[in-house]
Amino acid sequence: MGEKRSKLEEALLQGIYGKKELKRMERNHYLGEYEERVIRYLTRKQVLEKGIYPEILAAIKHPAARTLIVDRKIELSAANDYIKTALENGLQYKRVDSPDFVGDVGLVVVSDQAVEVEERKVLSRKERLKEKGISDTIIENPGARLCEQCWQELTEKAPEELNNYRRLSFVDRMLGIKCLCKENEK
Repeated sequence: MGEKRSKLEEALLQGIYGKKELKRMERNHYLGEYEERVIRYLTRKQVLEKGIYPEILAAIKHPAARTLIVDRKIELSAANDYIKTALENGLQYKRVDSPDFVGDVGLVVVSDQAVEVEERKVLSRKERLKEKGISDTIIENPGARLCEQCWQELTEKAPEELNNYRRLSFVDRMLGIKCLCKENEK
């Protein structure tokens, strides 16, 4: 019953069914990569959000990081800031697609070897900032101009997010641009 196949039988089976793959389901979940090589990843929904996740910026700067991989189903414009940052930091970049991919992973930063990291998944911006006590008005509007009070709130509670917002300038105020917190008071 437990007979071993001859080399000829193995070659024939590989010719018919293709080469054996290790951890195929795992690789289909992480855009063709092994989980132990993934430094951090985002879901498709997270990639489409405005702003850049600081966790991915840190992963791109990780000493073992080699490649940024983006699911081809994601518009290039949505991942453009990540791609630009990866290229500036010497990482390779590629877009991949396969009908075998499963799950909702949209972007991964990977190494060419196994890496030990505490957490590969990145919490959604909303969850993370909610835990830090940031107001919903700020959370829901990355890219917005913030007054001094809102800027201070972000600086104290989530300084890693400052690059996703702008400080309201004197010129902005002269032009009648208001902070989100003031607009919501109406």
